[in-house]
Amino acid sequence: MKQIIFALLFTFTIIFANTCAAKDVWVEHWQSENIDVYVMDDTIRGDSNQNGRYFKVSTKKVRNGQLQKIVNWTFSQGSNDNWRYETESMRGSHTTIVYNNKIFEFCMNKLGWAYSKRDGYYR
Repeated sequence: MKQIIFALLFTFTIIFANTCAAKDVWVEHWQSENIDVYVMDDTIRGDSNQNGRYFKVSTKKVRNGQLQKIVNWTFSQGSNDNWRYETESMRGSHTTIVYNNKIFEFCMNKLGWAYSKRDGYYR
């Protein structure tokens, strides 16, 4: 009887662990760098403050199956403004307007946040 209970608990643990595991989700290929970009879906964190909405996410840049770099992104939107992003490699308080970005779209859909897109730019 103990063996049956142990086997059931072990099976349940394996099934539960597989369904709750974090995953890296491929979102696009950057041809210019020959890089595949994966979103680490368990790192998506969104919030809002007096300045507007923002979210943070980590991505993996992979070339030929080998991890090249992990990049941390912050996307933010002030009131009545386009969405902007910055990464840790950008200097100072510089941000760039988000344009045709699959990382952004994946994260917004995962967060369940609405956005509009016009001429490639997000609001």
